[in-house]
Amino acid sequence: MAISILESNMNEAMSMSYMFILPGILFFVFLGLLLFSVNYLKKNAVAFNTKFVIIALLWLLMPFTFYLKHRYVSNKGGGKMIKSVYYHLSDFTTALKIQEDINTIKKNIPVFNIKKIQSGIENVILIIGESERKQNMSLYGYAKKTTPYTDQQAENMMIFDHAVSPAGITNLSVPLMLSSIHPDEFRYRYDKLSYNIINMANQSGYNSFWLSTQASARGITAIASMSKNKKWVNGYDEVIIPELKKVIQKKEDKFIVLHIMGSHPNPCNRLPANWNSGDLNCYDSSIKYTDYVFKNIFSTLKNTNSVVIYASDHGLKIQGDKLLHIDSKESTQVPFFVWFGDKVPAPYRITGHEVRQTQTTYIYPLIMKYMGLEPPQHYKNEENKYLNLEMKSMEYGKLPE
Repeated sequence: MAISILESNMNEAMSMSYMFILPGILFFVFLGLLLFSVNYLKKNAVAFNTKFVIIALLWLLMPFTFYLKHRYVSNKGGGKMIKSVYYHLSDFTTALKIQEDINTIKKNIPVFNIKKIQSGIENVILIIGESERKQNMSLYGYAKKTTPYTDQQAENMMIFDHAVSPAGITNLSVPLMLSSIHPDEFRYRYDKLSYNIINMANQSGYNSFWLSTQASARGITAIASMSKNKKWVNGYDEVIIPELKKVIQKKEDKFIVLHIMGSHPNPCNRLPANWNSGDLNCYDSSIKYTDYVFKNIFSTLKNTNSVVIYASDHGLKIQGDKLLHIDSKESTQVPFFVWFGDKVPAPYRITGHEVRQTQTTYIYPLIMKYMGLEPPQHYKNEENKYLNLEMKSMEYGKLPE
């Protein structure tokens, strides 16, 4: 989680830092006990009786007990990530190192070995959602009508029924989605993020745009900064629609990324004051609000040569009344679909359902295809490796449910 705080803007950092409240409180409690004990021992002799020895042994054994419990019984997102005072320090150190690498990314402009095989779609638009669970979308069978307009468009879509994210937090998953870097390389070859879809669009004759309602986050902004045109706008997600309308008026090939707030924690804060939630809770209502944004985007693009690719950066795991960012299969299950404008040429207009499990890193070769480029025969992560919160690559099948 440190990477989400250090690589983010103030609002993002505040929304994620609640994960450190309890460790922070415990740190000061134990520090106070330590100082009190030292001061007490300076003034008083302590008898080493049976009670004292038992308490001391329990104190020494507790870290090993927690380690074994999280290693072999219940792992809440990583072995050393919990119950360790040293973990958070090492995590922040690693995140600081990544920030240094970002400067290298911006300086390294690669030359892509790409081949144009046909005319591309005029407007290739990628919408990156936030913290949206497909389990809570009526498009994917949820009982509550949370995506009524998107449901109506299903016959004009390619829907990936079993899409999964490559990581559990934004600052890991989005770079993996937008670049050719492999999860195995992420910790050691962060500079390879320069091989991203923005730079590829720039070298393929497309004018690149980045429009975002999420304020700057350094890891993602390193990629966004390579866009020829970029704008961060304040307000609820619907404010991005007028910006999109301005961009599509230009008669040229365009690659447009829309990075929206979606259902970002706290979802209650993602809704305009006049938004009617009905009987939906804040999370479901935020999904319905995103559907409203889609309604406006699709109506804007209906009579154009445009394709919209949508995927959420990651999902969330529900435990009781809590929505958690942890490493689990549940929190990787995300919406992923492609929508077509009326003027998209027939060879590109492939609709229906993809029933195979597909990681959202497939976005990279998919965008190449829609730009009229020859896509690779195999995309980088067909084996579905997952990058966990410790920034270690693992087999997706080994994730806990």
